[in-house]
Amino acid sequence: MAKLIYKICKIKNSRNSDMDGKIYARSVATETLSFQDFINHVISHGSVYDRGTVQGIMYQMVDCMKELMLDSKKIWLGDLGIFYLSIVNRAADDEASFNITENVEGVRVKFRANQGKTAGLDSKSIRKEASFIDVKTLGEAKKKKSDDATGADDNAGDDNTQNP
Repeated sequence: MAKLIYKICKIKNSRNSDMDGKIYARSVATETLSFQDFINHVISHGSVYDRGTVQGIMYQMVDCMKELMLDSKKIWLGDLGIFYLSIVNRAADDEASFNITENVEGVRVKFRANQGKTAGLDSKSIRKEASFIDVKTLGEAKKKKSDDATGADDNAGDDNTQNP
């Protein structure tokens, strides 16, 4: 079963003094899949289309999404969510001093997940399905697997263990 890996963090320099020094969980990614890896994963789920067809459709989708977003359109991909562009600005003192070339620092692609229950991408649905594992325990799990494979005693180093 898949596990959502997390690490425990402490909030530092929070704008909200009530939160400063508090503890929270942050998700940890184990890897970033390439576009090709993602295409191969999609195909592994029994796609009737070959890799080249799926790849071509997905590349065309990316090109079309960019084209449409640059034409001030949002793209709603059904159960997945909505993609759109957002402008990153430096503020001007007044409208007369605002210059689009000087004040606009960038444009970001944004995504808002579908919050409907049918897709199961809303926060409550994802939380119900999530199974968590602390990143600290991953090292312990790897060590245990290694010890099991080499026949090492599981209780080695345990002060409460009595050796026969």
